[in-house]
Amino acid sequence: MTTWRINRLSREWVGPITVTKDGTPVTGWTLAVLPLYQTPATADVIDEDPTPLDGGLGVLVGPGTGHVLDPGEYTIWVRYVDNPEAPVLSDVGRIVVERGTPR
Repeated sequence: MTTWRINRLSREWVGPITVTKDGTPVTGWTLAVLPLYQTPATADVIDEDPTPLDGGLGVLVGPGTGHVLDPGEYTIWVRYVDNPEAPVLSDVGRIVVERGTPR
């Protein structure tokens, strides 16, 4: 699992996040960013499309985004639907938002 560390004042793209099926990267997955140890109420809430950048997929976090995160740790949840399967993964990444220190 990859861990990204960002300052709470930064707006950053977290990625690339790679989801695989039988070892082959896939697209068409959705994600949710939740506080560490919080689980989604249902798989349906893992419904945000990833943000493409530099040929990869990830999520934009920080001020001015859909993910303004307070200092703390967050888990990236992913859901990939491939009929009849729809696996939910919670081990694709972690985001640590640091408070930052004044200089």
